[in-house]
Amino acid sequence: MNLRRILPGLCAFALTLHAAADERITRIENGLREPVAVRGAPARTMRLLDRMRDLHVPGVSIAFIDHGRIAWTRAYGVADVDSGRPVTPATLFQVASISKSVAAVATVKSRIDLDADVSRRLPDSALTARHPVTVRALLSHTAGVSDEDLAGYPATAACPTLQQELARAEVKWEPGSRYAYSSLGYGVLQQVLADTTGRPFDALARDTVFAPLGMRDSLFASTLPAALAPRAAKGHALDGTPIAGGWHCYPEEAAAGLWSTAPDLARFAIALQDRRYAFLTRQQIDALLTPVRDDYGLGFELGHAGREPVFHHSGSNAGYKAQLWAYTRTGQGAVILTNGDYGATLIAELMRAIATEYGWEDWRPIERTAVPANTALFDRYTGSYAVSNVVLRVERRGDVLTLAGPPLGPEPVELIPAGDADFFMREKDATLHFDTDADGRVDTLTFVDGRPRPGRRIDPAQVSR
Repeated sequence: MNLRRILPGLCAFALTLHAAADERITRIENGLREPVAVRGAPARTMRLLDRMRDLHVPGVSIAFIDHGRIAWTRAYGVADVDSGRPVTPATLFQVASISKSVAAVATVKSRIDLDADVSRRLPDSALTARHPVTVRALLSHTAGVSDEDLAGYPATAACPTLQQELARAEVKWEPGSRYAYSSLGYGVLQQVLADTTGRPFDALARDTVFAPLGMRDSLFASTLPAALAPRAAKGHALDGTPIAGGWHCYPEEAAAGLWSTAPDLARFAIALQDRRYAFLTRQQIDALLTPVRDDYGLGFELGHAGREPVFHHSGSNAGYKAQLWAYTRTGQGAVILTNGDYGATLIAELMRAIATEYGWEDWRPIERTAVPANTALFDRYTGSYAVSNVVLRVERRGDVLTLAGPPLGPEPVELIPAGDADFFMREKDATLHFDTDADGRVDTLTFVDGRPRPGRRIDPAQVSR
């Protein structure tokens, strides 16, 4: 075999593959897509850097998985706006509820009994007397534990202990009867693991997950140790300003306290994609990735639109938004980490660009049909409406109606007519219906965003109070 002849060919082949990957990445960077498309209209695309600016998301880190390996990584923007430190693939992010997926794998790897009764960790209840709370129920959000959101605590303030936080936990529904997402339930799980194994939870995760998978840049911590702060992205609020202290403290580490990088989380996903990998047995993977209720397994979300089986989890902490998405059969997937509170919008736009480039059935825009606008009715719709705990503002700009408010991003969005009193928008999978009384007056509306949310007209003076 003549290596002098073979090596140049191999180098040329590698360069070709690298150039092809660069071309795909460029198309993704310039091909971000909105969640809704107007049927028959040309597809609208956006540039990543423009959307980072528009949404006040300072930094993004991406790792793409192909054929069960990390095919490419990219990092954009800055870790914090004050210093201008650039994001790199090695930048640490708080990855929020993706913590639950890693905690679930650490639980399975610790080999504790998933069906053990752990009801004594919770306040006495007639519900648990009839139906005990198990580790499996905590992992699958079917334990009936209260589902309060975890807002965290600013790093500049004192951080409660896990035991203090768990004083709020109670069983509100019959265990096993329903799916009810509960971060507090994962706090209970964290305490169960520490008590059962006799080891701190962070050390257990390090030895069962991080070390075997080479996840050298991952750790569970309620707040980041000072020595690692120079490597971390700081969280940023909706307006792009840094969060006080850089991030929030989360005593429920198993629920929200994981710090990691996009490449490390890609390694974690790959370990679950490859059933030949010695890290997990087939039985352990099946336990983790089999739905218990409402398309949730043990620490993983499993519901999706396409035919290829997938496991995934999103994350939302103060100032940070994250997504892990991986296909079990094709060996493809993506991890996207951001350090801005509008990061979820940006992640979804990026995922649609990735899905378009790689031919995924998931993350495709929804098509809706527009009709000619009845502009004579527009003036009766304008005004401010209280919807749930936010205010939505409807304004007229010539022959266009716009909608503004916290669920939609920092800028008003165009309302596209689907009927005289019905509208949709490209920027969010949501619809709006205005209710007209017998006198032609509009005082109420229905904003459908996953579920119908009634709204009532309010005096503009109330908005500023």
